[in-house]
Amino acid sequence: MKADYQSYKRAASVCLLGLFLQLAMGLTLLVHSVLSHNHAGLTGALYILLGGVVWLSLAIVFDQHRRERIEALEAEAIAQQGGRALSVFGEGASDLRVAAKRLAGMHRVMLPVVSLLYAAALAGIGLWRFRSGEALIDHGSFKPFAEHGWAISIGIALAFVGFMFARYVAGMAKQPVWANLRGGAAQAVGAALVGLAIAVTRFIDYMGTDAGTRYLQAVLPALMIALSIEVMLNFLLGIYRPRRPGEVPRPAMDSRVLSFVAAPDRIAESIGGALNYQFGFDVTGSWFYQLLSRSLSALVVVGVAVLWLMTTVGVVQPNEQGVRVRLGRLASAEPLPPGPYLKLPWPLERIERFDTERVRRINVAGEAPTISGAILWTNDHKAAESFFLVQPAALERTAGVATGDYSLVAAEIPLYYRVDDVIKFHLFAAPEAREQVIRAEAQREVLRYMAAMNVDDVLGRGRSAAAAELHRRISARLAELNTGVGVLFVGIEGVHPPRETAEEYEKYVGANQEREALIDMGQREASEMLINAAGSLATARRLVALIDDAEHTTDDARRAELEAEISDLIAKAGGQAAVRLQEARAERWQRHMTARAEAEAYAGELAMYRAAPRIYAAGRYFETLRDLIKDKRVYFVRGDGVEVRVNLEDSALGGNLFEQPRQQQE
Repeated sequence: MKADYQSYKRAASVCLLGLFLQLAMGLTLLVHSVLSHNHAGLTGALYILLGGVVWLSLAIVFDQHRRERIEALEAEAIAQQGGRALSVFGEGASDLRVAAKRLAGMHRVMLPVVSLLYAAALAGIGLWRFRSGEALIDHGSFKPFAEHGWAISIGIALAFVGFMFARYVAGMAKQPVWANLRGGAAQAVGAALVGLAIAVTRFIDYMGTDAGTRYLQAVLPALMIALSIEVMLNFLLGIYRPRRPGEVPRPAMDSRVLSFVAAPDRIAESIGGALNYQFGFDVTGSWFYQLLSRSLSALVVVGVAVLWLMTTVGVVQPNEQGVRVRLGRLASAEPLPPGPYLKLPWPLERIERFDTERVRRINVAGEAPTISGAILWTNDHKAAESFFLVQPAALERTAGVATGDYSLVAAEIPLYYRVDDVIKFHLFAAPEAREQVIRAEAQREVLRYMAAMNVDDVLGRGRSAAAAELHRRISARLAELNTGVGVLFVGIEGVHPPRETAEEYEKYVGANQEREALIDMGQREASEMLINAAGSLATARRLVALIDDAEHTTDDARRAELEAEISDLIAKAGGQAAVRLQEARAERWQRHMTARAEAEAYAGELAMYRAAPRIYAAGRYFETLRDLIKDKRVYFVRGDGVEVRVNLEDSALGGNLFEQPRQQQE
């Protein structure tokens, strides 16, 4: 085929059409997956949207090929007209090939860089989705889908559109000038495979087990990681692959595996060649092979018919119960126990199955925080929060807060339930609205109850009692509606005031705690004082009561009796009051005896004076004189004047001052 600029222009137009279809398929699957909370669908949508990078790169390269062909035609025309002589500056032919240089740079730099970025994006998204999808494989974490029709329809539409367009592009890629369209065909067939996988697994989930839907959440990310590895290998092998002059290199982002799927005739040729080689003769030329090839359409129709007839069998798993739904109406009065059942083919009749052993959770209010580390009132929890109006604190009500004022708190309230009666559970609401109805009824009961609660009880000691009361109310309401579910647990978790007011609320709470601490300290000091005074709190309270009775009574005899009882009780208590009382009694007795002794001594002195007044007076005089000259030096002198000389440096002289020394006496 002649490689003129019209061929490349057509290829660029096909690439733009492929980009439009790729984005349309990816966005359609993305919107449905977000609305239905489909993890596998969201992964597939990201993969399909990422394929738009390949289509855009190919469109740019093919458009540059078109420009290079136009430039080549212009250069050829100039050369035929003697363009070198007409050039003012005398440029060579190579200097005029700007588009060719730019095209070579795209194949040498742009496409390898885009391929590496594409591989990195595949690996990054694949690892991210694999980690989150792996955790949802378990039955306890996986949330079953109640609606399958839209998912199956969108999956089939993606598979049909993607595969048909991939076949069309793969047919164009057989021409050498359009060879690089194989990368776009691979992206289209990849989108088709994603849609087919979603449709098949959701159909299997509708018919029986949900294993395919659960494992697809990890399989799709794993395939993305595998494709990223293939792109990296293509890039490394392309570095060392020898190139012939004029050969257009194949981009690394062109998946060889998906290219084979996009062109199944090549696979058939490869298989036929392998069979011929193994058996040693032309198997593909035999009558049986030719008959099989001619009857392929009939075989496909028969296969589809067999699959449709297989829908006449429904299986209820051991952990499930089922109900028979015929033409949209309930056809069984009793739940179907586990086992196989015959029914009309789809869509005339189906068996709706319910896992009666699995415990389901509904977030009636709020969601668990997604931050790591300490979770404080002042932190941003990075999760949706639900706020409730509650009554103000008891201190605020006693302080005269106006009637009608409320406090605002955020709470996480999970509800765990299990399907007890599948007939009632099937009838009370549509499949896609059952959880919404249960959540709405539970929220109404929570709002009613929380509006009458005290904020102190919600944040403190009353939380357990509130959770038990909510469990009772919600259970009664759901039983009244004949929902067929049994409420297993209702909890109040993570209660806190709004983050904007948390700091002020903490100050309020801190002030209350400080007040309580001061009250406790005062009571403790009072108790210590009473214990120190009376020996025990009971004795102190008894003494206070007796003292109050003694102060208020008007009967003197009764007052005396009470005072005696008070004194006796204080003496027996053994506290500081008893010690002080005993000390007072001892001091009174000491003073009394001292005064009495002085009185008796005075009486004796008085008797002695009366018996001999002059002798008594002389005795008292000499006693007084003795007391005065005690510890003092006394000099006896005559009246005619005697001179006495002493050494004043001698501060203390022993013995008699007037005694003669021994030497003089000798």
